[in-house]
Amino acid sequence: MSEMKNSDIPREIERKYLIAMPDRVKLSLIPDCKATQIEQTYLTDEDGMSRRVRKRGNAQQGYSFVLTKKKHVGFGERIEIEEEITPEQYHALLKESHPDKQTVRKVRYCFTFRKQLFELDVYEFSDTLATLEIELPSIDTPVILPSFVQVIRDVTDDERFSNYAISENLQFPALEQ
Repeated sequence: MSEMKNSDIPREIERKYLIAMPDRVKLSLIPDCKATQIEQTYLTDEDGMSRRVRKRGNAQQGYSFVLTKKKHVGFGERIEIEEEITPEQYHALLKESHPDKQTVRKVRYCFTFRKQLFELDVYEFSDTLATLEIELPSIDTPVILPSFVQVIRDVTDDERFSNYAISENLQFPALEQ
């Protein structure tokens, strides 16, 4: 990676919100809303980057598999390197699972609201809370949140709400009053 110029390093810039669990029937009624099952397993870190493998899809339509390496570099910004892998590579990498992490299972709803693409994650372990993310060209890009979403707080730079941290206990951290 040291040979890459700064502009060549893949970056992910996003805002993330903790939200009250939305009505799933209403979610399914959003035009062009796509729901998909996701299982992500964190691996032992490598070269200062967290690593995870993700299985995404369903039994009817099949699955895709991705290896992702991430490193936090600033408010709402990470270096993110993704690589599609085969099912065999996925199963081999599972042997490198981080000993202190558990597999995170969730359903992701992808939808557009006011020309913005949102990803709303409903986690298997919570009946009351979910997360909403949006990728942005810059962290200062204005975000128009969907009216049907009840935002509890912006957790963009709160690492306790990252899937990496959540995978330790499969629960959201306690909310301070």
